[in-house]
Amino acid sequence: MTRRLISASMLFLSFVTTLFLATALGAQTQGFGQFSIADYQAQRGDTQKVGVGITIDQITFVDQQAENFGVVGTLYLKVTYPELAFDAKEGDAPFRAYSLDSFRQLLTDNNAQPPYFILRNQQGRRFVQQVSILLTHTGQVTYAERFTATLQAPYFDFTRYPFDTQTFFVEVSSMLPNGFIEFHPLPEQTGMGDMLGEEEWILSNPKLKAFTAKGIGGRDVSVVALEFEATRHVQYYILRILLPLVIILFVSWATFFLEEYRRRIDMASANLLVFVAFNFAISTTLPRLGYLTFMDSLLVGMFIITGSTVLVNIALRRLKIVGREALARKIDRYLVIWVYPILHAAGLFWAVRFFLI
Repeated sequence: MTRRLISASMLFLSFVTTLFLATALGAQTQGFGQFSIADYQAQRGDTQKVGVGITIDQITFVDQQAENFGVVGTLYLKVTYPELAFDAKEGDAPFRAYSLDSFRQLLTDNNAQPPYFILRNQQGRRFVQQVSILLTHTGQVTYAERFTATLQAPYFDFTRYPFDTQTFFVEVSSMLPNGFIEFHPLPEQTGMGDMLGEEEWILSNPKLKAFTAKGIGGRDVSVVALEFEATRHVQYYILRILLPLVIILFVSWATFFLEEYRRRIDMASANLLVFVAFNFAISTTLPRLGYLTFMDSLLVGMFIITGSTVLVNIALRRLKIVGREALARKIDRYLVIWVYPILHAAGLFWAVRFFLI
């Protein structure tokens, strides 16, 4: 008896689940699933033109290791629905304001298609702070959305670090394929605020461009992207990285002026440990890259030169022990005057020539 009750319950649950899925799928196929481009253009007469504008109000963070950045901005969409036009009476407001839900219902009642969009380089959720929707008597709709989002920065190139210039993007993509909707830029509603809140980078040169890309369904979709450039405040890197590197090199070179080779070895070894610790501190600022940067070339070259001072001083002490102190002094003189200064200058020239010029 118990087994029959269990079997009957499972059969009933299967029936209910099947009925729910069939209803959901039926609701989906009644929407965009069976609404072809030909039907859409026959109803509207042409592809729907949507203007897109993007204003950046704040840059909340730039994470170089994760290669993303946080942004607070305002997104503008302008589109005209002739079916939503109304007669403006004298004394009435020139526009009507709607909430997001009420505007969706208005579009549904008039059998109109919303301009669905996504941020192509968005990571995680987009938090919408406020939405404003205004409809004029001509049927023109202005959609304004203030949002907060974390966006991917896939075009980072640290080859010239820390003298690099990076490019950031905010890409707005249509979710409907070409033929339904075509995005075009709104330059008058695009730009960057005066209080971005970003101290490490100097942001400039915002540009808005439109192009076609592959959408999430594999079809070509219309995209409008806000592109802007960023350069670093190099004073920080000169004072915190380059100047300490120069001091480490001078200390390493200064050990050759000591008469006692044992003292030289001790100081050069301690200086090498300081350099290793300094190298680890710098490496935490960048992701684990598969290519060499300008800073890497400096660090590697200086590490080799600093490490070689330990080996050279050990060799000179060995020559002194075996009774060849005169030869050791002669080699020492050439190292101090010619070899190490030339090595430093040649390494710096190669790094600047290869990475920065």
